Amino acid sequence: MSIAVSAVVKPSRLLRGTLAVAAAIHLAMACVPLAAPGAFRAPWLIAACCLAAAAGAAGALVSAGNKRRIDISGLGEMRVTVQHKLAQEVAQAAPCRLLPGSTLWAGLLMLLTRGDDGKTVVVAVFADSVSAEEFRALAVAIRAIGGQEAQDQVFFRLHKIL
Repeated sequence: MSIAVSAVVKPSRLLRGTLAVAAAIHLAMACVPLAAPGAFRAPWLIAACCLAAAAGAAGALVSAGNKRRIDISGLGEMRVTVQHKLAQEVAQAAPCRLLPGSTLWAGLLMLLTRGDDGKTVVVAVFADSVSAEEFRALAVAIRAIGGQEAQDQVFFRLHKIL
């Protein structure tokens, strides 16, 4: 049985919605200490922290729009390509290795990868980012790659489900 799979991972609507709600809640919470300054010791500091958290969530919301393509060959070689925003040109896919610490759950794949350039990248694949068939095929292929790596080294940690 071949583990070859190719999947286009779109930005997750669930993640984008959660980030938007978090940004809105932090923005609203920044107003609370300013509305009742006597109830708090340092209302401006609390408001500034809430605004910083809202800005962080909004920044993550903006950067969460990259489309990725994951290609896994029948021999277990993995390539990840990133398409930034709506750019027509896609970066060349370089081979990468799946690292220990990657985690597979029922609705989320957190893949820790390292390319030939030594750069470590976390690729999050949510269940709503791909079709159900692609998600299952990716999970099976990633488990197979992890099984190949486990023969050479301690790949799995006790708390990981890969």
